[in-house]
Amino acid sequence: MTKTVTSLFHSEHHASAAASHLKQAGISADDIDIWATPHNLAPLLEDLGVSRTDAHAYAEGVIRGGTVVIVKCDGSAVDAVVGILDREGVLDLDEQQDAWRAEGWEGPAGAERPAGTERSGDLTGSPGTDRSRTDRTAESTDVVARGRIRIQSRKAERPAQE
Repeated sequence: MTKTVTSLFHSEHHASAAASHLKQAGISADDIDIWATPHNLAPLLEDLGVSRTDAHAYAEGVIRGGTVVIVKCDGSAVDAVVGILDREGVLDLDEQQDAWRAEGWEGPAGAERPAGTERSGDLTGSPGTDRSRTDRTAESTDVVARGRIRIQSRKAERPAQE
């Protein structure tokens, strides 16, 4: 099953370094997207299965100078991808949202943090971390929130045949 891994970096430099390491690890350049401008980012992420709240938080992170990395990979490569992203200084999206809210940011209209994705600790695959997961199913997408990194599993839907 194809997974989409999303993460927010402090700068484009850090995101580019992560992309370079992902390519060295065998992830195709065609499967790595780097977004340093927010234009159309939130709708794209929502189309990939990212929650509305997280999609707009990623866009807000880019507005504030960050860069988003989106990686499409097989399920077997997720741990390696998460490890590489984590080593390159990925930001904790939950912490960023909490800080922005403290500054008055309200997030997207009508959106709340999805049930079950409350602060769950750092689960990015670093040694010695709590490995519990937060899973939820919404429309044909499974989401795993690993603190700093989000992983979406798109279930292939077959078109109806007449």
